[in-house]
Formats: sequence, structure tokens, C-alpha cells
Amino acid sequence: MAATTVGDRLKMLVRSLSMTHGDFAKKNGISLNSMSRYINNKRSPDPEFLIKLAEQKVNLNWLLSGEGSMYVSAPWDPQPESKTKSKVEVVSTKGKLLDCTDGTYSRTILLPILAEISAGMPAEVTENFEHDNFVELPRIYLKDKIDNYMVFRVNGQSMEPQIMNNDIVVIQRKDDWSNTDGSVCAVRLNDGITLKRIQFDHQRQQVLLHPFNADYRVQVVDSMQGDDISLIGTMVMQMRMGQQNCL
Repeated sequence: MAATTVGDRLKMLVRSLSMTHGDFAKKNGISLNSMSRYINNKRSPDPEFLIKLAEQKVNLNWLLSGEGSMYVSAPWDPQPESKTKSKVEVVSTKGKLLDCTDGTYSRTILLPILAEISAGMPAEVTENFEHDNFVELPRIYLKDKIDNYMVFRVNGQSMEPQIMNNDIVVIQRKDDWSNTDGSVCAVRLNDGITLKRIQFDHQRQQVLLHPFNADYRVQVVDSMQGDDISLIGTMVMQMRMGQQNCL
């Protein structure tokens, strides 16, 4: 859910550090009871507590009003050390499994899951899709500016077994089609958006949208027939969540 209250944002901060509420409270000189009251919006954070957070470069304007980023520094600058404790399988576009289970990273970032992306026929993003979660990613895997990445939850089975229904995919925005032949991309067609492996047939002036699942057909986008297609971006990371982060 969206972090609309001080308590929501405080929970997000604790989660980004992969700490328990008790450890976070102890580190910042407050009781667990006070922490619970802050989290549940039953009490406003005390000035002494806010000063301790400010010393750790937490953006108090973000915490109290929701404006700006979580930290005073840019999201891609070094942040306090955190641990990713969730059982997460991260798969690169080359198919190599990267072990992120119980890994320790000095730089992580939270990105919201924006919407579902169809892995079947193209479909429009539903306007009432609830931003129900964030994913915590090691910054080392994201080489570009954070604003150039979008996170989607996969809906459909056409990309199985490589990309499963409910997998999380990270899409890097891309304006042109260079170096996308053979890549898994998010594309927009007349009927909506979809996730497919791209192949170009330059002779016929066609773009072929390949599923991995043999039960689904290849979709042909023919510019000679007036078909329209635009590139949203390329998939740079795929995740399969085993369980939520431990707090």
C-alpha cells in the first residue's frame, strides 16, 4: 500500500534497513512501546528521535510529509548498511541465477511495484491496481538512474517456464530499438502492453513477439499492415519472491 502516513513511512524505513522494530527502537534510543505508537500513528515522533534519524541522513521532510526521497542524499548514493533477508531469486537477462538469499549489501533501494504486465495477450494497466508492495534491490544491479527503472508483476503464463506468473520484473526504460533483438522487452501495442522476447524480420519489416511457452503463438507486428508498436523498455532483472522481508 502507498505510504500515506508517518507510521507507514517509518515502517518503510525500518524495512529498508531489514531491522526488527525492536532493534530499530534500541538503536535510536526509544522503547518498543513508543515505536509501536509511532508505527500505528498513535503518537507523533519525539524531537530527540527525529534528531537521531537526521544524524543518519534520513530525510525528515519525507518522513513527516511524504515529500522528497527517504534519505537526504540521492537514492543511488551510499546508504546505511542493510541486509536483504527475504528469499529472493534474482535472474539476470542471461538466465544466470544470482543468489540474493541472506546477502548483505551496503547499498539497497526500494522501488514500488507499479502495475501488472501481461505475459499473454496485450492488456491495458488497470487504473485501480493497488501498489501493494515495494521490492528492495541491491543497488549494484541497477547501473542507470533510478528514475529509468520500472517494476511490474507478471500476469500470465506465455513466458513460462523462464518467467513465471507473479514473478517480479524490472524494466529499464529505453527510447530506441537498438540492441533489443533477442531481448525480453515490455512493449505497447494498440491493445495494451505485454512482455515478450523481441525478434526483428527486417526483410518483411516485421517485429516478432515470441513467448517462451510453446502453447502460445508468436505474435507478428507488421508495419506494412499499419500495426503500431512502441518500446517501453528492456527487462534487466527478474525476481521470484519466496517470502516477505523479516522485520
